Amino acid sequence: MIDSYLLEQLLAFYRTGTLSAAAEELHISQPALSQSMKKIESMIGAPLFNRSQNKTSFNENGLLLVDYAQKVTDLQKEMIDAVRRQANYSSKLHFASIAPAPRDAVLEQAAAFRLEAVSKLLADEKQMIADLLNDKYDLAIASRIPDNRLLAAVPFFDETLYIQVPLEHSLAKYDTISFADLAGQNILILMDIGFWMDLVKTEIPSANFLYMEDNQAFTEVASAGEFPHFVTDITDLGRAAEHKKIIPIREDKAKVTFYFVFKKENRLKWDKLIERCRSASERK
Repeated sequence: MIDSYLLEQLLAFYRTGTLSAAAEELHISQPALSQSMKKIESMIGAPLFNRSQNKTSFNENGLLLVDYAQKVTDLQKEMIDAVRRQANYSSKLHFASIAPAPRDAVLEQAAAFRLEAVSKLLADEKQMIADLLNDKYDLAIASRIPDNRLLAAVPFFDETLYIQVPLEHSLAKYDTISFADLAGQNILILMDIGFWMDLVKTEIPSANFLYMEDNQAFTEVASAGEFPHFVTDITDLGRAAEHKKIIPIREDKAKVTFYFVFKKENRLKWDKLIERCRSASERK
């Protein structure tokens, strides 16, 4: 086995054309470099150089060795770069989620794993899966299992949508409700809720949505205000105040199962994180 430093010296000699120039580039003495060349020649067991009184050059054996030395050093560099990229990649998580609750759950567990997590909340599930396939994300949290042989899916948790209303509101007389029952209602809604926004706008096209962007402000207004607003069995807003009533929405679309979606080739990379997230959700 030839040490990598000897191969680097050999390549420097080939690249510069003379021992003196190579020695200067390598910041070693010319006699030391000459000794290294003799050591390589001894290890190979064949002559590598044409030597004259004033010049040393590569013979055919030496040129063949140079070719292999370049391949070996390139492969070593590729190996080191790949390992470093892998180490850096494994310490970061880029993921997208179709809804805020599963996103927040993953962020919480990623912090426990000491992963630097970068998340994106999306409403377009089709585009999210396309971006996952193009390696924009490591994981995606979807509301359905994609039909793609390159992808695998693992169930995460269920989330169910409810409507919360003041006790004096006309809807408070109902124990369950449909989307159609909400037609024409003024409904307070938080903007950053992923696919839920598209769902309720599609199912209740005649509702008058009162949009709010700030989460804290929304929580305060929703708690004290007179407008109906959506909550789920996962979010903190799922706890009704004394003057409020939470009414289940009795439609299949109001309940969603979330799935971790990832490339099959990356299953082992994220398996522990996924299991930790699933276990944490089961304990809640």
